[in-house]
Amino acid sequence: MGRFLLDTFSETVISFVYFILHFLTWCIQWSLALAVFILVMAGAGYYTYNFALKGGGHVTVPNIVDRPVTEAALLLTERNLELGRQAQAAHPTIPEYYVIAQRPAAGRIAREGRRINVVVSRGQDYLRAPDLAGKPLDDARREILAARFRVGSLARVPADLPRDVVISQDPPVGGELPDQGEIHLLVSAGSDRPSALMPDLRGLPISEIEKALENFDVSLVPNEVDIPGAAPDVVLAQTPAPDTLIYQNQIITYDYVPSETEEKTDTRYEATVRHQMFYDWYGREVRVDVVDRMGNRQTVWSKMPEFDDNAQKTYVTGTAIRVPVIYISEANVEVYIDGTLEASYLLKDGNPPIKTN
Repeated sequence: MGRFLLDTFSETVISFVYFILHFLTWCIQWSLALAVFILVMAGAGYYTYNFALKGGGHVTVPNIVDRPVTEAALLLTERNLELGRQAQAAHPTIPEYYVIAQRPAAGRIAREGRRINVVVSRGQDYLRAPDLAGKPLDDARREILAARFRVGSLARVPADLPRDVVISQDPPVGGELPDQGEIHLLVSAGSDRPSALMPDLRGLPISEIEKALENFDVSLVPNEVDIPGAAPDVVLAQTPAPDTLIYQNQIITYDYVPSETEEKTDTRYEATVRHQMFYDWYGREVRVDVVDRMGNRQTVWSKMPEFDDNAQKTYVTGTAIRVPVIYISEANVEVYIDGTLEASYLLKDGNPPIKTN
């Protein structure tokens, strides 16, 4: 009996010792695993904080809209930013390879190394001229604007057609034109419209031009030229040519070399008005009018609401409209959004445009 108890006690002690050793081994293994896990998590946290979150500092995102993409990339590099994804879209006024829009927008705060995604212009898309022959002028104008073109010059000639019916067009039907390109129209003047033969102005002093054309209801546009040896302040060339038919409200241009003493007549100036949109405007109707010094109004650029993918990439926040304008002395350029005046720019005597509204 005693022997049996001694054997049982020995087995119990051995089992307990084995259990203790096994437990200690298990604790050591899991302690090492836990230590490795803590080190890994600490390293990941350090990397995330110092590189992913903390970064290298904050910078203000520069405005790279309306700049060549190469110049935009250089400007971003100077701010420790990177040029990111480049999407392309057609644009009616911004030249090819210029930035149309950017995200994040200019003025936002970003961390150094941030990528700035841009939309880059691929220039104008070429469209086909519609068939306008035989249509009333008002209908032709509406069709031109709806087809994303502009009405160019108008010429009227006597014809056996009702007044203001389109006789022909330039470019012809199916001709290629860029978006917002001009279509020039030849329309009927009817059979009773007054006309006259263009007089010969060549050699006439420019101070006498208005008197020579006082019986003609036309607009005069002088064009200064530099021709060595030419007589100053006299007409050197004219458009239209002498003895051609001219009509009411027609524009007459003439070339002359100005002198230092002769008072200049009205001078023609060229300017480009740039208006930047501060919201997405693909779904809005946009119209740009030019009002000349006499109060005459002409629509020089327009866009109807568009909701396709290309329009949603093109007409976004930060996009700029660039409208070239030729004017005499003074003119106002007005930008209308959905029929409401949004901005007005004053052009005067060749000076830079001044925003007045």
